[in-house]
Amino acid sequence: MRVGFFTYGMDRSLSGIGRYAVELTRALRKLEPGLEIVLLNPYPHSELQWYREFENYLVPSLARVPFAASLGNLVLHQAARRLRLDILHDPCGIAPFLMPFPGYRRVTTIHDAVPLATPDLQPLATRLIFRTLVPWTRFSADAVLTVSRHAAGDLERLAGIPTAKLHVTYNGVNPPPPMGEAEVREVLERLGIEPPYFLYVGNLVARKNLPRLVQAFRMLRQDIPEATLVIVGAKQWKSHEVFQQDLTHVLVPGYVRDDDLHALYYGARALAFPSLYEGFGIPAVEAMAHGTPVLTSNASSLPEVVGDAALLVDPASVEAICEGLRRIWEDAELRERLRQKGLERARMFTWEKTARATLEVYRSLVDGR
Repeated sequence: MRVGFFTYGMDRSLSGIGRYAVELTRALRKLEPGLEIVLLNPYPHSELQWYREFENYLVPSLARVPFAASLGNLVLHQAARRLRLDILHDPCGIAPFLMPFPGYRRVTTIHDAVPLATPDLQPLATRLIFRTLVPWTRFSADAVLTVSRHAAGDLERLAGIPTAKLHVTYNGVNPPPPMGEAEVREVLERLGIEPPYFLYVGNLVARKNLPRLVQAFRMLRQDIPEATLVIVGAKQWKSHEVFQQDLTHVLVPGYVRDDDLHALYYGARALAFPSLYEGFGIPAVEAMAHGTPVLTSNASSLPEVVGDAALLVDPASVEAICEGLRRIWEDAELRERLRQKGLERARMFTWEKTARATLEVYRSLVDGR
């Protein structure tokens, strides 16, 4: 079987969607060595090691989302025919399948329904894609993967994608490498971070609820002045809203490499992740895998993913977020309970499971089931 992955948006630093594509392809190759994977690569000059691990087919005309969403239908079709693909998989949710061309099967992974559920939290281009191409997948895609039951329900309800085409394939998380206290301390010192601190991980976008998190942290510091908040992630749409507040004792190192991120998880008092909407919430599971207590939202997919292994708060309430931060900061027994439950919960989510579920979808399409 030959599978082509369209790798839009995966040129330099990887967001959650990019990490999904990287880990899924690696897990698929390990699970099924005979599977032939081709990366349909819009970025000829990308330095990502991932592109050197698989066969590449260059599609530089699709490097920007307007072209990916429009020209993508024809360019990817031509690539699929030339490469003799059995499956064309778009893992980034653009779903540029305007016409259901014959000869191969089309799969897209739509990670959430944020632009449909809360359109004010997404830029115009994303909203347009979710108003046009995403609903059109009910006709143009042979299968739609998504990463939680909550996301599947929203895609069925808001985009009209039929249940028969929707397949839940949860994200995974890799076991983190062990790090000693000295290694963690060295990274923190280099980044100018002194424990104890709360950690946020994720892109700096509106739906991540960072303005409320910073407000809650400022309230907390009135009683716990030694607290620090570290915000890790790349700046994206409306990220300027985060920086319009008092950021005293808030450190923003930006996007960090994986080795540094591991150290930040290990060194944190807790992960603070009160997102308004997540299709899955990879940082919450990553934190649990590191033994880091998690505070997160009681909304969207997050309760489904974290179960009883995290402290859930109302993301719309600054007071509730502040009280949750206070509880985790002050209650050592709570932190230890969340640590133990989190480690157990994180073991449920592996990229091998994601790959197995994805491969079953591929096989069912190719076999005509």
